[in-house]
Amino acid sequence: MTQTEKQSWEQVRAKGRSQYVLREGLLRRGLPFGTMMMIIVVLVDYFSHSPIEPVWRLAVRFAFFTLAFGLLMGSTSWSNHERDFQKPTDDQVV
Repeated sequence: MTQTEKQSWEQVRAKGRSQYVLREGLLRRGLPFGTMMMIIVVLVDYFSHSPIEPVWRLAVRFAFFTLAFGLLMGSTSWSNHERDFQKPTDDQVV
């Protein structure tokens, strides 16, 4: 991580982990993943000639996929950035 990247991360870090996980994990990664999974579920049901699941069950699945994937990705990304932040900068000469 360069000094510029560290400065940028300090600004993000100051807003807190929960804000980061909400924005980066749930909104940027979880929602697209949940949407893609629901499209796949509906298409598989359609092409396998199975009855399409009730809307409430699709909503529960969507919420599960979105939350599980988003929280996992957001937390993992935060941890990776924190680990890189603690290391010496790439642009420092040893």
